[in-house]
Amino acid sequence: MEKIDYLIEYLLKESGRNNLDYTNKDKKSLYRALVNIRQANPISNEFLRAEDEYLQEELQKANITNIENIKTIKELYKESNLLNSNKICLWRGDITKLKIEAIVNAGNSQGLGCFMPNHNCIDNQINTFAGVRLRLACNEIMKELNYNLETGKAIITKGYNLPSKYVIQTVGPIIENEVTRNKQEELANCYKNSLSLAMDNGIKTIAFPCISTGVFRFPKDLASKIALKTVDSFISKHQDKIDKVVFNLWSNEDVMIYEKNIK
Repeated sequence: MEKIDYLIEYLLKESGRNNLDYTNKDKKSLYRALVNIRQANPISNEFLRAEDEYLQEELQKANITNIENIKTIKELYKESNLLNSNKICLWRGDITKLKIEAIVNAGNSQGLGCFMPNHNCIDNQINTFAGVRLRLACNEIMKELNYNLETGKAIITKGYNLPSKYVIQTVGPIIENEVTRNKQEELANCYKNSLSLAMDNGIKTIAFPCISTGVFRFPKDLASKIALKTVDSFISKHQDKIDKVVFNLWSNEDVMIYEKNIK
């Protein structure tokens, strides 16, 4: 039996859906959906071993980008208004395929990841490719926080089956109507607290997504300015603690906004 068949059958049986005929379905999508909807309940060591083996095999097939091969703003752009352009990078790619010490996940206050099957958000992708161990680890931390990670705060776990060693979870502000000063400070805190947590754990390379600019509706241009200013200022205060910070940009629009705001 293929590993993915074992994983699917285990999760189907566990969820009470073991009579579902999946033989003609996309197995990877079905496995991902079952992982996404699974609550942070105990699971067998046999499943965890099989999942680790499967995800590591998939990782070996993937196109991995090494942080050492990502050029800094100073190397790529003729001019920049950043004080630390030699330590900051703009990179468009898949953060779950980035070999770096830590990646940041823009999560929700529950801290357990996205439960929507096959949703395309970064939270869903990170939890999928890390494996169920990530949700289980987050659950242990979130128990102590009464499942309420405050906006701007951050927690850290291992990266498990991701190419990154660690995952830092942070919660960005949700914009209802206007972007208040408090919302701007909360977004800045996402970056500051994530960097502080990284520094406390001896992490010198870290990648950020565009926090809060998706379903949380923070205006992209303002979010970019806050992110760049906050990270640049933090590095200036902790020069010997941070080697490289990557801004992971998903769309052409994100790239254009960040390029505009570094000049």
